[in-house]
Amino acid sequence: MKRYARLPLSSATLLLALALAPATLAGQAEGQAADAPLSIGVIDLDAAAFGSPAGQELAQQLTDFQQELAAELQVRQEAVRAIELRIAEADSLAVDEGRVLERELQDALTAFQRYQQDKQEEATTLQNDGRERIRAELAPVIEAIQEELGYDLILNATSPIIILFSERVDITQLVIDRLAAEPPPGEPR
Repeated sequence: MKRYARLPLSSATLLLALALAPATLAGQAEGQAADAPLSIGVIDLDAAAFGSPAGQELAQQLTDFQQELAAELQVRQEAVRAIELRIAEADSLAVDEGRVLERELQDALTAFQRYQQDKQEEATTLQNDGRERIRAELAPVIEAIQEELGYDLILNATSPIIILFSERVDITQLVIDRLAAEPPPGEPR
């Protein structure tokens, strides 16, 4: 039985987040004696994600996207500035012409803001799709290494996140059993 939950990671330069699944490795627990020493592995998920082919592809996509966005935003900002300059230089404009320019400026500002919002949504979609590609690439490799080397627990080296765990490290039932054996607080033993 495997349980999956999102475990986001971040990078200041790429804003990449990775979702890997903590998995209960029930099959492995059956193959090992309960009294055998636990085997623990550690992985730096950031390094693995960024070093993976999907991570490198996402980094390049985000870099290209950011460069294209910066160039287009500059063009759009210059268009807004040109309208503002025309308004500033047009002291002798008729009232109607001034209103037309003001409306043109408001339309350009609104279009600029919409463009930024649309591009932010596009960047978020690009990042989310990239995370899924990275997860799809890393999860089976980590699970295969776990099975091959017999790890009971795999931790993230850069944060207190459990990546995979076997039933041998789960003490939930032991706690429940001991709670059931203890009298309720305030009652004599």
